Amino acid sequence: MTAKVREEKPCLQHGMNGLQCNANGQRLTTVKHRDAFIGIDVGGTTIEGVLIDEAGGVITTRRSDSAQGDDAVAKQTAMMIDGLRVLGSELGLALVGIGIGIPGTVDVETGEVVNAVNLGISHFNLESRIAQFIPGVPIRIENDVNAAALGAWTMLGKCNPRGEIKNEMKNEMKMAFLNLGTGLACGIVDHGHIDHGSTGVAGEIGHIPVEVHGYPCACGQRGCLETVASGSGVAKLWPTRHGYALPALLSAVQRGDQSARTILNTVIQGMSMAVMIIAMSIDPQVIVIGGGLARSGQPLLDAITADLRIRAQSSAFISGLRLPQRLMLAPVSLPIGAIGAATIAADRHRISS
Repeated sequence: MTAKVREEKPCLQHGMNGLQCNANGQRLTTVKHRDAFIGIDVGGTTIEGVLIDEAGGVITTRRSDSAQGDDAVAKQTAMMIDGLRVLGSELGLALVGIGIGIPGTVDVETGEVVNAVNLGISHFNLESRIAQFIPGVPIRIENDVNAAALGAWTMLGKCNPRGEIKNEMKNEMKMAFLNLGTGLACGIVDHGHIDHGSTGVAGEIGHIPVEVHGYPCACGQRGCLETVASGSGVAKLWPTRHGYALPALLSAVQRGDQSARTILNTVIQGMSMAVMIIAMSIDPQVIVIGGGLARSGQPLLDAITADLRIRAQSSAFISGLRLPQRLMLAPVSLPIGAIGAATIAADRHRISS
């Protein structure tokens, strides 16, 4: 008998509305491929997991609140992996690889999380600890933004009615993933491979100082881009007792609050600067905007695009970069970080097979 599961199809649309999931989402799908991979995205507030088959099809997803501290994070991650593994086994799938994306500095060769401040982790070998819980399965650890970048890249061209990006085209492309989360960073995928740089910090544009006498940054500098164009930056500029800062800021702007308008302009200008820095230093064909702040959706993309168009009016150089045409929104309804982590595991399996 052929196994069947509820599957979320990773279907995106590229165009005026950015990258969006085909939101009717779950459908009954036949499992055709026997090897399976698990991807985990460990965030500061949530942890997401996904089970995919060898063709990249999403079989099922999981989501829960994230833990804090070395052991708690490792145990919670292992529990989510085990639940997905059991489901795959019931469907006749063999787990052959695990990928885990986690914030902070990661040594991808040793599996050590050097520092993940928001999770209370320092110099902790997550790979070896997970291997104690799930023995016999290859494990890869990656920075969460890099994993999300690869997840976004895998979706380019999968559902593309206007035909701008074909699946065969993306293998020859360079794509940047601008993560507007608690912090600000960029993941780079070049011809289907994550670009870590020579020391592993490629894409850490959030710590580029753009204002000499600006706000202090957690990194020890002042005026970093992250201090205004990130979730933590917005929270300091517009504190709120309930919910997230950016939706509260946007709501205040809609009510006509002029101080909110001034702060929003600062935030949007910072995000536009991030886009320009990416374009001028990396020059990718596509810049996908994701992360927690991107959940604001099209209004946020419209605001960034409008600011870029204003800048282009006074600069032929900026105009020639055609920045608005490069921008897309990542889907908010798909766990692209977990999908990217699973893809890392799948790629490693193909290389070693």
